[in-house]
Amino acid sequence: GKDRPADFAMLKVQATRMLESVAREAAQVLGGASYITGSKVERIYREVRVNAIGGGSEEIMLDLAGRQLFGRR
Repeated sequence: GKDRPADFAMLKVQATRMLESVAREAAQVLGGASYITGSKVERIYREVRVNAIGGGSEEIMLDLAGRQLFGRR
């Protein structure tokens, strides 16, 4: 059907949560090497929160989705 902003909001929340989980697990696997400045895991792990907040925090996105899906204001 039609694209709804609520669908995109929920997708953004799910994608950023998954990115955070994967980055955390990669840091666990690599140990101290994941904290060396310049490594890919260090950069991703450092920027994961910035990616999650850009465009709206998880709370805002979930609130937007809930209001649109359930018609509450």
